[in-house]
Amino acid sequence: MSQQLPDHFNPWRFADLGKQLVGSYQLKDLPRLRECLMDFQGEVSFSLVFSRDPQHRACLSGTLEASMMLECQRCLEAMAWPVNSVMSLAFVEGLDEAERLPDQLEPQLVEDGQVRFRDLIEDELLLALPQVAVHPVEVCDSQANAIIADGSTEAPGPERDNPFAALAELKRKDN
Repeated sequence: MSQQLPDHFNPWRFADLGKQLVGSYQLKDLPRLRECLMDFQGEVSFSLVFSRDPQHRACLSGTLEASMMLECQRCLEAMAWPVNSVMSLAFVEGLDEAERLPDQLEPQLVEDGQVRFRDLIEDELLLALPQVAVHPVEVCDSQANAIIADGSTEAPGPERDNPFAALAELKRKDN
């Protein structure tokens, strides 16, 4: 069962309190992500823990799980994209602070001392999207995989009459 989720939060305060958040959002309620999806049904579930590391940085660790419907760029059909993301980030106030983080921590820039919780989840899902969504080759329709001798990936269509053939014939007669 989901608990009441904050709109905004102070990450340093949450880290000091050792706050734990478990919940979910509907994919349709994430507007930037929705633009990338073919279907917005489903939800993202998360379990997050705020803490301080040995260097007293405010950190967040946890997991996100979702199944998103993307458009295969090979066959243009829907494809399920499972997300099982492990988050491990530290909250920072500037780029110089972000550069000093160890490799295992991703920086999360905090402006005005607050983070919008829904944006944090949505950002993580956006980062989990593939650069180009494609089914495995054997799954896509064979028509979409046809390769023409000139290297294009369009399937051959029916041959058509050349509308300029009559002009070419007249030009030959004049010569």
